[in-house]
Amino acid sequence: MPAHLKLADAKTYIEEVLSYTFNNIDYLEEALWACPAEMQNGRQLPDGNKSLAVVGDAMLHLVVVHYCYVRGMARGPANDAWKKVACNEYLAALPHAVGVARFVNMNAGMTAMSEYMKATAVEAIFGAVFNDCRGDYHTLLKAVTAMGAFAGLESDEE
Repeated sequence: MPAHLKLADAKTYIEEVLSYTFNNIDYLEEALWACPAEMQNGRQLPDGNKSLAVVGDAMLHLVVVHYCYVRGMARGPANDAWKKVACNEYLAALPHAVGVARFVNMNAGMTAMSEYMKATAVEAIFGAVFNDCRGDYHTLLKAVTAMGAFAGLESDEE
């Protein structure tokens, strides 16, 4: 499937999952490159989506820590919650991570995504939302919640 058609399908799927509409599709396109690439706008991505994933990781940290704060969690359990969510295994197992993975562009010849690649793609999508919404906290919280990141934490609170 040509990259522009795959991007259109990815946009439809990911926007539905996140209940968020991207204003700048370039952020989403960047999030979906697991390998070095040249985007449709000509921008070079020597590290694929990894730089954007760093932004997403930082955003996720803020949202998870604030989530714990609002729920009155003590520092220790809040730190444990963050460690749990930050784990590649956890991120790769999120309810929509598999759906997102089918849209990620990999190196030619690769047929399966590693846990690390899925987790990086999820973080990069969070980074894309962060950039696109200009850091609006409520939008970020909604996206992280929609992706299912808090589902595993809620069972820990009981």
